Amino acid sequence: MKTPEELKELVQQAKYGDSGAFSSLYDFYLTPIFRFIYFRVRSKEDAEDLTQHVFVKAWGALGDFEQEGKSFSAWLYRIARNTTIDYWRKKKSTPLDPASPIFHNKQDRNPGPGELAEQKEEAELIRDALGILNEDQQAIVTLKFIEGLSNAEISAIVGKSEGAIRQAQSRGLKVLRLHFKENNLLV
Repeated sequence: MKTPEELKELVQQAKYGDSGAFSSLYDFYLTPIFRFIYFRVRSKEDAEDLTQHVFVKAWGALGDFEQEGKSFSAWLYRIARNTTIDYWRKKKSTPLDPASPIFHNKQDRNPGPGELAEQKEEAELIRDALGILNEDQQAIVTLKFIEGLSNAEISAIVGKSEGAIRQAQSRGLKVLRLHFKENNLLV
């Protein structure tokens, strides 16, 4: 795990053309960016392609990134979000494979068949429920509860105030709660 200071230093080195520093940033952010994209596009192959596209864009635009008061991760997630928006403008949905290892940390133990089936069912319920939210609510709920980002980080990614983030999150959760209640999915 890298400290915020180490990440800032890597960003600074990468801005000056140090491909090794960018490689370290790539290794650090690959899994969360891939997971964010995969959850949005529902195709492993497309998510892999889009993730690579995000990092190519980031490498190309890194010289323009100003670190003062800005988070590199928020900047990277914003590129990922815009890339997925472009993807959906061009392509239709493909099925999600919730049993995919991207939903698990490397430290996770190997679940048994029963646990895998349960995880797959839960992931499908969540995916279907997220589909009823609007684009902003989907992004905000995914970034908050799947990626674990703060409202400040989400604000920087989606370009809305923290108040607007809280409001969209609250409305999205109400829609999800109602959906789960109406479909007898609440435990």
